[in-house]
Amino acid sequence: MKQVLFYSLLLGLLMACENRAGYTFSFQEMTTPTTASIRGLSVIDENTLWLSGSEGTVLRTTDGGKSWIDCSIAFEAENDFRSLHAFDSLSAFVIGIDNPALIYHTVDGGLSWQTKDSIHHDGVFFNSLLFASDNNALAISDQVDGQFLLIQTKDGGNSWNRVNALPQSLSGEGNFAASNTCIEYFPSGEAWFATGVSESRVFMTKDNAYSWEVASTPVLCNESADGIYSIDFRNPNHGIVVGGNYQYPERNDSIAAYTIDGGYTWNLAETMPNGFHSCVQYFDDAQSTIAVAIGRVGFDYTLDDGKNWIKGGKEKYYTMRPIPGQLCAFVAGSDGRFAKLSISK
Repeated sequence: MKQVLFYSLLLGLLMACENRAGYTFSFQEMTTPTTASIRGLSVIDENTLWLSGSEGTVLRTTDGGKSWIDCSIAFEAENDFRSLHAFDSLSAFVIGIDNPALIYHTVDGGLSWQTKDSIHHDGVFFNSLLFASDNNALAISDQVDGQFLLIQTKDGGNSWNRVNALPQSLSGEGNFAASNTCIEYFPSGEAWFATGVSESRVFMTKDNAYSWEVASTPVLCNESADGIYSIDFRNPNHGIVVGGNYQYPERNDSIAAYTIDGGYTWNLAETMPNGFHSCVQYFDDAQSTIAVAIGRVGFDYTLDDGKNWIKGGKEKYYTMRPIPGQLCAFVAGSDGRFAKLSISK
């Protein structure tokens, strides 16, 4: 009986969900050696990726998740590493949410970690980290002294400096650290980060953080958990934001918007996603423009740059990263849950 139940559950997990647009989504769940809440995910290729999250957890795999190497920082067991960026199987950066915020770097696959910077200040809480290239990166924290704490490196993470050119923050405005995706940053110098809580806005730069502008969005903000949780751009003009309220994940009123002019103006999606989503990502597909948003209510997808969303399925994860050049991604979430998502048409 147990064996029959096991295979029934496995069949249900691997069963593809085909929809009216002709896309099929398959989730292959795999085991990880942790029960941590996974929020950081950095994918190098179909075999190599890193995970990070609560309980000081940092893991990596070089065989697509079949086996894992524990790269956790022993004395950081109480920290929550929500900001993660990896370059390959050996080199990665992580930043925890604790104060002081320590920026850690490893070049030996997590056998040892070096502290590249230490930021001491009331209110420090890092939400997201992203390298646009080997040298240039941005990391965003909640407000410090009434202004967002955005730090930048131009030398591969060896030194970090605060960005002082930001427009004024609003009272109560913050970021969400749900999936390490509230920043987007292109090698050409365009970058954006998204906010919520008091108002949902998008800050943007076109010159590698030298100067900034900010645009309001129509994404709903009524409570402390409302706002934009994730942002992604297909190119410098076309971008998507998603969010909602994680406390009321079934709400889908004004939870997604899109831009076609690089973030200067934002329009609400005409057909909303099914509910709260903590992560949105574009996929590489030469035949169509597909992006997937995922969260506590499952996942939805769009084929028209976020204008309309199509219901996908009920698979629930916090974060997702596509495998470069493929219609596949890795996803992760609560209790150490991890899976490979494959999309076919």
